[in-house]
Amino acid sequence: MPDRSKLKRRPKPFGQLADPTSAVVARDAIRTLMAEWASARDIGQWEKLRSLYAPDATMQTTWFEGSADEFIEQSAKGFGRSAKAQHLVGASVIDLRDTRAIAETRITLLPRAALGRAQVDVTCYGRFYDFLEAHGSKWRICKRVPIYDKDRMDPVNPAEQLDIDHEVISRFAEGYRHLAYVQSRAGANVTKGLIEPGSVEEEDLYREGAGWLAQGRSKS
Repeated sequence: MPDRSKLKRRPKPFGQLADPTSAVVARDAIRTLMAEWASARDIGQWEKLRSLYAPDATMQTTWFEGSADEFIEQSAKGFGRSAKAQHLVGASVIDLRDTRAIAETRITLLPRAALGRAQVDVTCYGRFYDFLEAHGSKWRICKRVPIYDKDRMDPVNPAEQLDIDHEVISRFAEGYRHLAYVQSRAGANVTKGLIEPGSVEEEDLYREGAGWLAQGRSKS
């Protein structure tokens, strides 16, 4: 008889290699979610985008504040019309507790839009602060709050001079000033009360995230 202690065990099927609620698998899934969100949003995969949100999820941007469903509907209506944008995602810092998570992810927002007769590229650096839950084996966004750190605006044609209303642009916070200016000139209503870096509101957001995470196991 062979010594069974020396026999190699057959590997488990791929789907059973790890506990789907383990920290390593969860963080990897959340990072994948962030990348999928950016891709789906930029190329117009609206049903894919919808699948990344939990029921009753909320969303905030410079031009929108409300339900994730309404955000997707408005994004789809305006897709490819007055402005084209790309979202690049960077590193995520992720805190986990049971089936809840908080993720803060570096982002670069790159819209191109018309400003008068000129075309401009805006570069905005910031962070997505996400409240997430695991629904079964899938992580979903429950609430997303952006924090815009800094931005700039450049003419696509360097020879063109931009006609900027400096009184209007100065009304917007430094972190998203040029982005908000371009969007407001296109007819958007800029969201009031957006969180600024280093502010009391940012500290309150972090406390809210810590409290939500500390509530323990959520429904899956």
